[in-house]
Amino acid sequence: MSDASIIQMSDQLWDEAINLNLTAAFKLIRACAPSMVSKKWGRVINISSQVALTGSANHAHYATAKAGLLGLTYSAAKEYGASGVTVNAVLPGRIETKMIADRSVGRLDEWLSQTPLNRLGRPDEVAAMINFLASDASSYITGAAINVNGGLVMG
Repeated sequence: MSDASIIQMSDQLWDEAINLNLTAAFKLIRACAPSMVSKKWGRVINISSQVALTGSANHAHYATAKAGLLGLTYSAAKEYGASGVTVNAVLPGRIETKMIADRSVGRLDEWLSQTPLNRLGRPDEVAAMINFLASDASSYITGAAINVNGGLVMG
């Protein structure tokens, strides 16, 4: 993820973030939905981010794309629900990844103090939520934005 203020952000950086984090999901849903609708079953699970709800200084391109992904999730849930297709979003918080390791240098204690569970999340915790949403056990969940962030963002 590249840092740039709104004033300094190039059109290219903006377009890359929107294309990767929003347009790609739209095109994938558009390609897969007809088959799911015809089978009267399907699962769409978009991966958004806590910054969709909070914004992020110097990351407006990323936050905007992830917030747009929520609008796409809700719209697709309304369009395809009657066909047995569920559409949800998972919003990871600060998860133990290389990106977070690189960005947390000198800030980890601050970040942990902001998180009620006082730790970073693990990738397997995000994967468990995705696995649940892909299962039949989640058949009555659609249009949901589910935080997996240790309480950093609530609601």
